[in-house]
Amino acid sequence: MSISSFLTKKFLKSLFFPAHSRGKALPKELIKILKSPPGFWDLPELPEMGSTLSKRGLIAEAQKSLSEKFNTKRCFFGVNGASGLIQSGIIAMANPGECILMPRNVHISVIKACALQNIVPIFFDIEFSIETGHYKPITKNWLANVFSNLDLEKKKIVGVILVSPYYQGYASEIEPLIEICHKNNLPVLVDEAHGSYFLFCENINLPKSAIRSEADLVVHSLHKSLNGLTQTAVLWHKGNLIEEDKLINSISLLQTTSQNSLLLSSCEESLKDWINEDNLCQYQKRILEAKDIFNELIQRNIPLVETQDPLKLVLNTSKVGIDGFTADKFFYKNGLIAELPEMMTLTFCLGFSNHRNFIILFQELWEKLKLHPKKSICMKAIKPPFRLVQSPEIPIGIAWRSKTHSIPLAESLGKISGDIICPYPPGIPLIIPGERIDQERIDWIESQSLYNEDLLNSYIRVLNT
Repeated sequence: MSISSFLTKKFLKSLFFPAHSRGKALPKELIKILKSPPGFWDLPELPEMGSTLSKRGLIAEAQKSLSEKFNTKRCFFGVNGASGLIQSGIIAMANPGECILMPRNVHISVIKACALQNIVPIFFDIEFSIETGHYKPITKNWLANVFSNLDLEKKKIVGVILVSPYYQGYASEIEPLIEICHKNNLPVLVDEAHGSYFLFCENINLPKSAIRSEADLVVHSLHKSLNGLTQTAVLWHKGNLIEEDKLINSISLLQTTSQNSLLLSSCEESLKDWINEDNLCQYQKRILEAKDIFNELIQRNIPLVETQDPLKLVLNTSKVGIDGFTADKFFYKNGLIAELPEMMTLTFCLGFSNHRNFIILFQELWEKLKLHPKKSICMKAIKPPFRLVQSPEIPIGIAWRSKTHSIPLAESLGKISGDIICPYPPGIPLIIPGERIDQERIDWIESQSLYNEDLLNSYIRVLNT
C-alpha cells in the first residue's frame, strides 16, 4: 500500500490527533479552500500575504487582530508545530550557558533547543501516580518547595518552563505557579499545546488558560486542541520580562522561509472559528457531551482515569491486567484508533466531531478486551528515579556535540550519555545528553520495557573517555 492510498483509508472511529477528526470539524472557510482545484492555494510569500514576521500584509493583520482580542502584546502563527514555537521561546528566554528551570516531563523539543543553544536544563521532579504511571499536576506547595531547594543566582536561572495540560489531560492550577516564578523575577513559558481550547471555555468549568494567568509566553497547538491542520500552532507574548525583538529574532532563526499558505490560513481560521459565538456554542456542546460520555462509561464500570480535559478519554487497562500497548493493538484491529498507548493506560482523543453510538461500541470492545489472553497479574508502574532538582553533569550542548560510541545499555553504567532515550509518544526524555547513567535509571528502563518494546533501546551512545 502506498502512502497516498493509506491516507484515504477509513476507520470505524478515529480517536486521535488532529482533533478535527479527519475533517469533520474543520473550519468552514478552510473547507472552502480545500474544495478549490488541487494546489490552487499553494502560494509563495506574495506582497498581499506577507509572512508571520512581516509588518504588513494579511498575516500581520490577522495576528494583530487576534493579539488585541486576547489582550496580548503579540501573536505569532507557526507552521512547524508547537515544537518550533516552543524552541523559539526558549532561545529568546536564555543565552548560551544560562539555565532554565523545567519539569522532568517536558517535550523532547525542549531538550533539543537546549542542545542547540547550549542552555542548561535544571529539572525538577513531579509527583507520580503508581495507579496510572502518570505524573500528577504540579501544586503551588510543590513548586514552592522546588524553589526552596534552588540557588537561583549561582545556577544563573533566567526562566521557567511549565507544561499544562499534560498529554493525558492533567492540568495544574497554573496561575499560582506563575506568580511564584514572577516573584523571583523569572519569565514563564507555558507549553499549553494540549489546552488551546481552555482559552475559549472558562465558562464551562475548565482550567484557566495560561494566557489569562499572565504567562509571558504561551504556545498552543492548533491541531491538538483546536481544529487546525497538523503542524499549525500559535505563540502568544505577554508581559515585559522577555524582549519582543529577541523573540522575533528567535522565531526568524528557526522558522522556514517557505511557509505553507494553507497552514497559515488554517492558523487564522481555526482561531476565528472559535471566536464566532454560534460555532463556539457547538464546540462547547461537544465538550459537555464528552463529559457525559465519561460519566456514562464510569457508570458502566469501565475504568477511566479522571483528568481536567474532557476530550481525553484515558482507559486504565491495567485494572484488568492488560498493558496499554496490547490494548491499543486490539482496538486498532477492531477499527477504533486511539492516540496514546502507555504501560498502564490507553488515551483516546475525542476531538470535536459527533460521537453517536460511541458508548455502546466502546463497551462492547471493552468486554471483548477483558477476555484477551495476554494478561499480567503483577503489572506495576514504578516512579522514575529522579531527584527533586537535577541537572546534567556535563552541559547538554557540549555532550550533544562530543565524540561518542555506542554500547549496550546494560554496559553503560557510570558513563555520560550522548544520547536521548525518549519513547514517542509522548516524547518525554528519560535520559538526556550530559547525564551520568546510574543503576537506578537502567533498572527503571528495563522494568518498564517489559510492556513497551520501543522503550528499551538496547544500545546507547556514550561519551568517549
